[in-house]
Order: sequence, then structure tokens, then C-alpha cells
Amino acid sequence: MLHTFVPMLFKLDIQNFALIERLELDWKDKLTVITGETGSGKSIMLGALGLILGQRADLQAVKDAGKKCVVEGHFKLAENAFLSVFEKIDHDFDAHTILRREILPGGKSRAFINDVPATLEQLRFLGAQLIDIHSQHDTRLLTSTSYQLTLIDLYGKHKAQLDACANAVKHWHDCKRQLDAMREEYGGAEDRDYLAFLLQELEELQPKQGELEALEAEWRSLDAAAEIKSAAGNLSDLLDNDDVGMLEQMRRVITELSTLSEVSASMRELHDRSQSAYIELKDIAAEAYRYADATEHDPARLLEVETRMNRINQLAQKHQCSAEELPEKWEALADKLSGIDAFADREEAAVKAVDEAYRHACKQAETLRKARLKTIPNLEKAINNVLTELNFSGATFAIGLEEKEITADGIDKPSLLFSANKGHQPRPLEKVASGGELSRIMLALKASLADTQGLPTLIFDEIDTGISGQTAARVATLLRDMSANVQLVAITHLPQIAAAGHQHFRVEKDQQMGKTHTRVRVLSKADRTEEIARMLSGDKVTDVSRKAANELLA
Repeated sequence: MLHTFVPMLFKLDIQNFALIERLELDWKDKLTVITGETGSGKSIMLGALGLILGQRADLQAVKDAGKKCVVEGHFKLAENAFLSVFEKIDHDFDAHTILRREILPGGKSRAFINDVPATLEQLRFLGAQLIDIHSQHDTRLLTSTSYQLTLIDLYGKHKAQLDACANAVKHWHDCKRQLDAMREEYGGAEDRDYLAFLLQELEELQPKQGELEALEAEWRSLDAAAEIKSAAGNLSDLLDNDDVGMLEQMRRVITELSTLSEVSASMRELHDRSQSAYIELKDIAAEAYRYADATEHDPARLLEVETRMNRINQLAQKHQCSAEELPEKWEALADKLSGIDAFADREEAAVKAVDEAYRHACKQAETLRKARLKTIPNLEKAINNVLTELNFSGATFAIGLEEKEITADGIDKPSLLFSANKGHQPRPLEKVASGGELSRIMLALKASLADTQGLPTLIFDEIDTGISGQTAARVATLLRDMSANVQLVAITHLPQIAAAGHQHFRVEKDQQMGKTHTRVRVLSKADRTEEIARMLSGDKVTDVSRKAANELLA
């Protein structure tokens, strides 16, 4: 049985994708082989899997553009191995995890993890932990420094040392960023005098919250008082002026009417009315005088209020803020100047923290390097043993480890070295290995890791290219042995590998109503005999090829 920490794909449901109208496949653990004639559509399943692993959707891959395309993968996962993975993508863990991808009519794509909407980035991150698809073109990974280090660290189980190194390097970088930010903010000594001048202006002003609003209200009151006092005084003078005032004129009118009233009853009535008007105007004049005298006008205070309002607005404009924000600017300037004055001491402490963090990071990187140097001979031996099993007699595989500048993955720069012939010095892999050799070396690496580390489901797409005969038989044995520790899927043209499978799918094309469809059959034992016999002899199956097939399946 598979180890409990190994993820497993146990169901794949494909609808309306490429040449597939509807396909449901139940997968088993260990080794599943997929065969079929060239062009039958074996790669279609890889394309469908790619969708749930976060690859970009292509509307051209939809069989019927008027219907929704759905690809759904079901996985069995162990909580102890995957809980932290789900936490990183902010999704809830489920031992039965479902990845689903939908392409809607019109081309819009949607992704889900356990029926919860997900981003492609989240799908890619999780999918990378669940399935590793390897084709003959993926051997370029062997030249990737990060991939080479990953191989060494997975084999040596260096996760603790690698995490410690990465955390230490991150802390070092954080300390450097803090020092740089401090120098940028407080290191400009040439600006100190100007900042001090700005602070002095604010300290002299002593701005307060809500002050401008109160000053504006007081200014309106003071300004109105002057106008009211002036108008009331003018009214009093207009009414009660010894020479031309309205009251003096009314007295003269009353005097004239008094004489006339003695000889005319009508004039007497006008005299009485004029007397009443005089009394009313005299009262108005007295009231206006009292109002003007009682209204306080303080030009000095008005000027003081106007001056302070102008100063507040001036400084607010200088600091590019509102008057309400001036007290905060005042406090911030005071803090900044204080920080500049204390910068020398703070800088010294920050530089010391950077140096200590760097030394600690180097120490952790050196611990990781020692672990890698200890692991490499064992990994080399394991890979060379597998290469021998794969019919690489006399071949030598080695791993070099040079030092480099420290990064999150340490101070090591690896190089994979290879020689196909005994007695020849190993040279860089990418310069001396052929495509077929690279494929078998990649297989040897995966096989070595499968013995020591839980891997995701491994899918090999025609890794058997360029091999045959005894080498094919050895590859088949190796794949079957690997599947004791990890779920394997092999798309193959070789009967030896097909016979090694614990489960066998055949991909076929057929014509229905003038349209081409791809279907997948799970082969019974008898079906497998016929399929492997076909692979041995071509389209014409003979009793001899059936016998040979049964011998491979035995």
C-alpha cells in the first residue's frame, strides 16, 4: 500500500473537452499504464489534468463551444502532510479534495478547490504538490540550479536546515531594509536646519484642533460690530442734529402748525399728528444712540484675529494640509527631528543588527552545506545504482557543489556531471548527455527520491522514447518497484512497460454520426493480452504474439 503521506488521484471526470464528450476514470494506486495507437488522443488526458493544475484555458480545446467544459480531479490526502499547504492558499483542508476547472461558453474560466472559488495561482500551488507530469521535454529541469538543489535536499531530508537558512536570510534582508529605511528618513543631516525652522514656525503658532473655525466665527462677530455701530451712529446723527436733523425740522413744522391751528380746525389736526410723529422720531433717535453706544467695536482684536487666521492658512498651505491637520504635522516634525538627533545611536545599533543577522545566516547556510555534502555521496550512489539497472553499464553520475553568494537556498551552486563511458571524467550533464540518456537520468533521479521521500503522483509521458529490448524491461521493472512508494502513471508505446502496470487503460478513437470521439477503456486481463500482443506485433495479432504477451504479464 502507499504510504499515508503520499497524495493519490483516485478519480478523474472530463466533460466536453477536446475529443472527449464525457469520461469518468477511477484510478488505483501503484502503476497505471496508458496505451493506444498513435494519434488516438492519449495526450488529451494530460491536457485535461493540466487544467486542474492551473494551466491557462484554451477555448479551442472545448469540444462543443455552446456547452460548459468541466474537468474534475478527486484526491485522497493526509492531513499531517497537507494541512500547511492549504493554510498557505487560505483554503480549508479536506482529506477528499476536489480540484475543478470550468470553461464556460464564451471562454470564461473558473477554478474551484473543494467547491470554493480559487485563483489559478492557488490551483497551481496546490496542484504542484499533487501531480508531477514529466515528459521527455522536461529534462531541461536537470540544468536548473534550484531543481538540482531541490533533488539534494529532498533526498537528504534537509527541510529543517533549509527552512532555518531561508528564515535567517530573510531576517538579514529585513534588517538591511530597516537600516536603509532609517537612513533614508533620518540620514539627511543637511535638511535638519530647514526642518528645525519649520518646527519653530509651528511652535510659535501653537496650532490647536478646531481653532480656525472658532476664529472665523469670532471674526464675523467683530466685523459685524463695526458695521452695526457705524450704522446706528449715522442714524442717530440723521435724526438728532442741531442744524439739519429731522427732529429740528419737525420742531419747526410743529411751531408753524401751532400758529395755524388757532385759526383752523384742520390745521389743529395736522399739528396733533405732527406732535405724535415728533415724539416717535425722538424715541427712535434715542434708541439708535443707545445701540451705537452699547455696541463694542475692537479694531485691535479684529486685526489680531485676522492676522492669526492668515498665519494658520499660510502654514497649512506650506505643509500641504488642512488647518485641522497642523497639530499632527507639528507633532510629526518634532518626532522626526528627535529621530534625526538620535540617528547616530540608532544607526550604530541597526548596523550591528545587520552584521549579526548576516553572520547567523552564514552559519545556517554552512550547516545546510555540510548536510548537502554529506548527502551527495549517498545520492550519487543511489542514482548510479539505478542507472546500472537501466542498462547504463560503465556510466558515471556525479554532483559538484561550488560556493556562491548567500541566498535563501544557501551558499551552494550545484552541477550535475555525467559520463556514459567507463574511464571518462564526468562532465556537465547538459553538454554530454543525449535526449534518451537525459530521460533515463531523470527517471533514475525520481526513482531515488521515491525510495526516501513521498512524492506527488508521477505521470511519465512516453519516458520510454529511444529505448527497447533489455533496457525497456529494466525500465518496466523500475517503474513497478517505484510504484510501491508513489502512485505512477505511464503513457507508453512499449509492451514491457504496459505489462508492468497494475491497471491498464487503452485510449481509442471512434466515429459516431460523422464525428470523432475519444474514449478510454479499462482493460481486463484478456483485453490486456490482446493489447500487449498488438503492441508486440502490430495490428495483426498472432498466437505467437499472444503467447509472448502472456509471458510478459505473468
